[in-house]
Amino acid sequence: MNLLFLQPLRIYKRWPMPEDFTGLISSVPTLAMAQLAGCLPGHRHVMVDGIAREYTLTELDRHAAQADVVLINAHSSIGALNAEANLKRIKERAPSLPVIMGGHHATLYDAEWIARGADYVVRHEGENTIRELIPALEARADVAGIAGLSWRGPDGTVRRNPDRPLEANLDDLPIPDWSLLEPRLYGLPLPGKGWATSVETSRGCSHRCTFCAASNMWFNQQRYKSAERVLEELRILHRLGYRKLWVVDDNFGDNVERDVQIYEGILREKLDLKWMCFIRSDSVSRHPDAIALAARAGMCFALVGFESNLVKMLKAFGKGTLGADYQRTSAILRRHQVFIGGFFIVGYLDETREETAQIFEGAERLADYPIVSIFEPRRGTVAYTRSETCGDLPTPDMFYHNTTHALPSLREGLMQQYRDFYRRYLVAPEQLRKMAFGTPTQRSFYRFLFAGMARSMASVSIDKLRNPWEMVLDIRQ
Repeated sequence: MNLLFLQPLRIYKRWPMPEDFTGLISSVPTLAMAQLAGCLPGHRHVMVDGIAREYTLTELDRHAAQADVVLINAHSSIGALNAEANLKRIKERAPSLPVIMGGHHATLYDAEWIARGADYVVRHEGENTIRELIPALEARADVAGIAGLSWRGPDGTVRRNPDRPLEANLDDLPIPDWSLLEPRLYGLPLPGKGWATSVETSRGCSHRCTFCAASNMWFNQQRYKSAERVLEELRILHRLGYRKLWVVDDNFGDNVERDVQIYEGILREKLDLKWMCFIRSDSVSRHPDAIALAARAGMCFALVGFESNLVKMLKAFGKGTLGADYQRTSAILRRHQVFIGGFFIVGYLDETREETAQIFEGAERLADYPIVSIFEPRRGTVAYTRSETCGDLPTPDMFYHNTTHALPSLREGLMQQYRDFYRRYLVAPEQLRKMAFGTPTQRSFYRFLFAGMARSMASVSIDKLRNPWEMVLDIRQ
């Protein structure tokens, strides 16, 4: 079968920032598509990545016309608007073409996606479900027995098969098929030469932060690939010419014994890799020797979930007293010249304008680049339930979300604080100094960041300035 893997085209663009923070600091493929392609040998695979390249709608039409099945990634409510626009475009031109959707957002809103035109939604972990679904579609067989699948029944109702148990051993999953990807489309703000891509060493997270839907996606479990399996994948990537990697684990760094084996393997085999990862603050502060070894093995960028420097907010997030180690975390990473991208959340429930200002101040001290997000209540989280109970959701169900729409109770003044912070931060002499004379990673990062912003500004159009909710109305008509 001809399988089209689709990362939705950005039909709606929010200027000057992209729909997702990663668009400013990276351009790497979602690993999900290469992972699924690795599960489906014997089929023809084509990848259309609408985030990495500006495809036209005509090109989308051509690729869809050549496909027997389309698989669409629906990762978040921020990207849902474009995912729906792509789905509608495909279904208008080929109503009978089977469309499968998967990802975090599709899992949480399976019935809504089927109502919008999707034929199937693969919930939670997709590899084993998709390995049963594609042959069933090819044989025109019944799908009622495929666990982990939601689908439209003959009478138009949503059928929801039982959940599929997670794969007990991630080492048993096929190696991702990185040949699906066009490496020239991607890049990371890391020093050195070579292609850039994403890699996974574990899946899920056992922590229960009140704002985060990722742990629910994986049933509040974290599973790990063995050190040898990770090194096997790194060897393959190295042979393919990849030198810059984003370790996309939700919670890298807490399995210290295994991680040290990976670092030692990278050094022993002289894999000249530069890499970045998501990591908790306590995984750094409690294991400084492991971080020193990681830096020697190529770790040069850490994305740390600080969230806030205020005890009140950390307790509300379910992170307790974690902030007590934040200064130590930053000091350890900076000692080894690891660039710190720090995540922070503003606009949370019960947060005052004064507290928001304090969070911005703390963000600049703790991180080399503060990645400040306006609170988004995500379905399936404690914070969503509380927001819904308080009548404090920006939209009725948060199927769509745009970060320019803060919570109703905090909307006034919050966006101005947000814009003022980034205007001041981005033109500060210190950032320009780092771009010119900083560490190799600092220079790479700021050049990547400012080049991306320049491209965004150069491509501004009236359509990109439209209110996103006008686009929603367009799609729904």
